Amino acid sequence: MNFSILTDYLNTLVYDKNTPCVDCIVYKNHKMIYRHFAGKSDLEADKDVSGDELYFIFSMTKLVTCTAALQLYEKGKYNLDDPISKYMPEFKKMKITADAPHADDTAKITTGHSIGSADIHIGSGYAKNAITVRHLFTMSAGFDYNIEAPFIKTALAEGKTDTRNLMGAMSNAVLGFEPGTCFNYSLCHDILGALIEIWSGESLGEYIRKNIFEPLCLKNTFFGVPSPEQKVKMAARYIFNDKGNPQRLPLENPYNLSPDYQSGGAGLCSTTEDYALLLDALACGGLCKTGNRILREDTVKLMHTDQLNGKEGPFEGYGYGLGVRVHRDPQKSGSLSPIGEFGWDGAAGCFGMVDADLQISLTHFQHIHAWDLNQRNGLRNALYLSLEE
Repeated sequence: MNFSILTDYLNTLVYDKNTPCVDCIVYKNHKMIYRHFAGKSDLEADKDVSGDELYFIFSMTKLVTCTAALQLYEKGKYNLDDPISKYMPEFKKMKITADAPHADDTAKITTGHSIGSADIHIGSGYAKNAITVRHLFTMSAGFDYNIEAPFIKTALAEGKTDTRNLMGAMSNAVLGFEPGTCFNYSLCHDILGALIEIWSGESLGEYIRKNIFEPLCLKNTFFGVPSPEQKVKMAARYIFNDKGNPQRLPLENPYNLSPDYQSGGAGLCSTTEDYALLLDALACGGLCKTGNRILREDTVKLMHTDQLNGKEGPFEGYGYGLGVRVHRDPQKSGSLSPIGEFGWDGAAGCFGMVDADLQISLTHFQHIHAWDLNQRNGLRNALYLSLEE
């Protein structure tokens, strides 16, 4: 293995493409075989990255939430095809847009045309399909990602600010399509977080702390607003402006909807070293570096089994499993990773990938929005080219 290719790619992100800082770790079978960080954790303060920075990881929270939900699946707390109204009765009868695509296809997941908020035209009809737990895992329930929706604002104004009650307000949404017929990136995993609370009898954060963070020995991963002491450790947050230069943003997470809300979709802060231990465990069939187990090997396989019935997933050449993209077609994806490689990424450029066959994982953290999505393949391909050297 010669990791100079990966190092050169990471340095290019910083020194040629204006990414303020990068931090990347590669594990193989519980051994860290590569680590490189470069750049400035705070450009204005001219502060070099040190490797122990905290980051808002945004949607890489989803993989943690889905791992927690699958633990409870192993314990028999639910079946994947249970209607969620069995546990949250307010979702029994859901309104649906008048021009829903695939309205007559009530059996299989197909791919929607958009990743993001659905274009809703409110009608008087109701969905034929019940939303199931599987639909939440697979982003196929019919929701969008509008955290400014009127029913969310109303719930907050009424004091329904915790995870269970705020996500219960999502039952007032108008679905963009029949559940189970389209993929649409959405607040599904936030609702899954509320179900974890119901199934476990604990808050989402407390359950995850006991059953994921402690077994993995993660010391610097948490929900919510960082304390003043933690903020000192956080990498400054930026966005690429129209000229491709970093523009500083407030050090805040807009998905923290209230002080007592824990977003299963985007609410965690973490360090590269912490998160790399989670991906290493998944690469090793659920077995942690500590010797603890967070998932059975067959459950990890289920997690990265494509659920989209052969249709295109969120990215070209990728399907979607239970909360993760799943590599399916190298000719379409342009990725050198093998079929079955899986993972996810975050709004500010954090990226994770797992190769369970080789027991290899890559964790990449940065803190700048509007990043080039081609970076996903850049990281993957640099890794596999390095492994071939």
